Amino acid sequence: MADMPFTSEEALRSFIQRYYQENGVSSAVACCSGDESQERAPGQCTCYAPEQLKSLPAELLAGACCCGNPLKYAQLKPGEIVLDLGCGTGLDVLLAARQVQPGGVAYGVDMNEVALGRAEQYRRQLGLENARFLHGIIEAVPLPSESIDVIISNCVINLAPDKERVLREAYRLLKPGGRLVLADTVLEGEPPARLQREPRAWATCLTGAISAAAYRELLAAVGFQEVVVELASRDWGWPPFVNQEERHRLEGRWLSASIRAHKPSA
Repeated sequence: MADMPFTSEEALRSFIQRYYQENGVSSAVACCSGDESQERAPGQCTCYAPEQLKSLPAELLAGACCCGNPLKYAQLKPGEIVLDLGCGTGLDVLLAARQVQPGGVAYGVDMNEVALGRAEQYRRQLGLENARFLHGIIEAVPLPSESIDVIISNCVINLAPDKERVLREAYRLLKPGGRLVLADTVLEGEPPARLQREPRAWATCLTGAISAAAYRELLAAVGFQEVVVELASRDWGWPPFVNQEERHRLEGRWLSASIRAHKPSA
């Protein structure tokens, strides 16, 4: 992984939070739209089947995108407790809340208060009493240990400077036998040197990404079992600050990953 172009973890968080608030989007949009000059059609959110998105607010869909669809593999059941790490404006939380009814709860945690305000607005609009949004960082979630059945995340963990700390926090939160289902970017090899010094390259899910092998090693080191990492080519636009030579060097190495693992049963 490239060196972090910030003096501290807190400086990185502050930059990312400011970046998304100034751009008026959740983290998922910045990660997935890539080229800020490209416009997406209203409601475009190609990681999900159209029937999943029925009756959701148009504003939510217009500002939502993804690295993948963690809910596709989460196999949520009524009554389960779900947590989305870095929930942004709440799309995956709201979809999960429907799937765990009756009796289940879907939590989302994010450090971006602007995004959480929108998520709460959408929750009220949909009348989903079992969706709950928490302000905090994904390295220290304000929930009890072994309280969650399933943890999901979509295009967020790449933004964290200490990914092992995030995964250890996920392990703490999961009940024995709990499931971890992530969609994220991965980067096979080092990015070009100039991009390693470009803060926006971290904020747009590029230089903070790790390799698939590194993801597997971290998950195993934390204690997760049955680790599966599936890769797919990235087909969205490039951030505008990445030049043609850099794009050529990164082609086929900046990928989308579906990552699944289990916490051992007691």
